[in-house]
Amino acid sequence: MHSDIQDLDQHPVAQQTTLTEQVPVIDVAELIHDSTAAAAATAVDEIAQACRSWGFFQIINHDISTDLVENVWRQTRAFFTLSREQKLAVVRSRENPWGFYHNELTKNQRDKKEVFDFTRAGVDPIYGEKNRWPRGQEAFKSTMEDYFETCTRLSLKLLEAFCVGLDLPADYMRNDFATNHTGFLRLNYYPVKDPLADLDAGHQPVADLGVHHHSDAGALTLLLQDDVGGLQVHRDGFWHDIPSVPGAFVINTGDMMQVWSNDVYQAAIHRVLAMDATDRFSLPFFFNPAASCEIRPLPTVVNEHNPSRYHSIKWADFRGQRTDGDFADYGTEVQISQFRK
Repeated sequence: MHSDIQDLDQHPVAQQTTLTEQVPVIDVAELIHDSTAAAAATAVDEIAQACRSWGFFQIINHDISTDLVENVWRQTRAFFTLSREQKLAVVRSRENPWGFYHNELTKNQRDKKEVFDFTRAGVDPIYGEKNRWPRGQEAFKSTMEDYFETCTRLSLKLLEAFCVGLDLPADYMRNDFATNHTGFLRLNYYPVKDPLADLDAGHQPVADLGVHHHSDAGALTLLLQDDVGGLQVHRDGFWHDIPSVPGAFVINTGDMMQVWSNDVYQAAIHRVLAMDATDRFSLPFFFNPAASCEIRPLPTVVNEHNPSRYHSIKWADFRGQRTDGDFADYGTEVQISQFRK
């Protein structure tokens, strides 16, 4: 397994000289207004094509205010400047994945980063735990909760486009997400200095990437990235940079969307380079289905000529196992390939 990981990470970075060699940038203004209107058809078609060919795209005119984004960035940077003691006061555990962490693994390899994760308020339905918030940081908490709800609304609109692109009604999957989703927001900090460099034990010694290559577990991811760069998607034997586009969000499909679409949409492999000159921040919102959801290919992508390629996946079990793999090395990380027929 480690040799496969090493081989993939050794693939070259593509020289992207034309727009057709880059992840698409899609105007979603009409989609936000009404995903079923004729005026939204262009954005829906472009999203479906991007999901088929890249598994990644960027969106502009998404209706998230610049003021909110700027405030989120301020609060994010302020959190990571807190002392180690303040951050460790809300450190995650195997039992409770919410809070701060600086020893995360991707496919059992340590990432060079710090994170802070939180989900919807109350006791979450997968782990039975509540969010951990740093004491005395009320502005941080309120800003992040507002941003979380904003990301939820935008993700529901994107989910409608994903459904229409698969010849389904726009609201076909709404009941599995609207009021009961298990999505979460992550604050990523990729420092130039390894955050564990001065600690002697309890972690793997090598952190040679910001995030090692992986696909996201859920339905879709809504990412806000800064202008430093470092995010790359793997396609056709090359790593492709995903440039920072002012005002844009990066969207990618997750494992469950690949299963729902019966491999029509691709859950793209991506990674983040380790920072060697400038610290980097990013904020992915992972839009995940309800805990009770069982994922299997949808009716419009299955027929006698194209049978279902996957066994049913219980989301709560899959998500719990993937979270374990992020926390520590408990063996081979769960993947959708294990559910192929």
